[in-house]
Amino acid sequence: MVGHTQYDFSGETAIVTGSTKGIGRGIAAGLADADANVVVNSRTESEVNATAAELDERGAGRIVGITADVGSTDDIDTLVDRTIDEFGQIDLLVNNAAVWPEEKSLVDSDLEQWNHTMAVNVRAQYYAAKRVARHMIDEDVEGCIVNHTSQAGDRRTGPFGLYGISKTSINGLTWRMAQELAEHGIRMNAVSTDVTETAQLRHEAEQEAADDPDRTAEEILRARGERRPLGRLGQPEDLADAVLWLASDRADYVVGDTVRVSGGGNLE
Repeated sequence: MVGHTQYDFSGETAIVTGSTKGIGRGIAAGLADADANVVVNSRTESEVNATAAELDERGAGRIVGITADVGSTDDIDTLVDRTIDEFGQIDLLVNNAAVWPEEKSLVDSDLEQWNHTMAVNVRAQYYAAKRVARHMIDEDVEGCIVNHTSQAGDRRTGPFGLYGISKTSINGLTWRMAQELAEHGIRMNAVSTDVTETAQLRHEAEQEAADDPDRTAEEILRARGERRPLGRLGQPEDLADAVLWLASDRADYVVGDTVRVSGGGNLE
């Protein structure tokens, strides 16, 4: 490995949506280790409180848990307003929360599933970015917004149709909104992942193993990692590193870009 990096986010405040498990938790932990103030969020109060308490031990910043369902614009208002009340300003928003619908067919999927996917995966990212950007503009905060997208948003075929469509939308949101925000010194970018070791990926492997009794979920996960050019699955920490870089002064000329953290999966 060439070079070593250490980040200092002392005095900076970040919201990470969907941050009690998986990639979101990894991002929140990375920011906590860098001494940021972090707002941990999900829609389950017990998980929010437990995660905030655990991460509060990691760095010099304060970790606060705020329960909110980002599928509700009223809840997003509460999340943003309470963060401002608690810390005075927001320096970084990480739009991480998402749902993974399991429709077998786009033709047969119902509109309720479409509406829920778009509300959580697209509208929430736009509305949270809109609210936080307005705060940053009004308070002269030259902050950062990082959206979470996926390789599924780049691919033209494959499973996870509704999820893929929602992530294609996030690609567009990032490009379009970044230009407007840059005029105010606010940098919007995105991170994109492929196969990252999370509860969702394990769930998919377990479903595949149920249909193939000759293979275990562990074998399926290992094979997925080995198919990446780097030969392993991604880890939440890999995404955290990308977010920390994008939000730091080392990336202060990076705007409207997508950092693909996929071990080479983006080359497919």
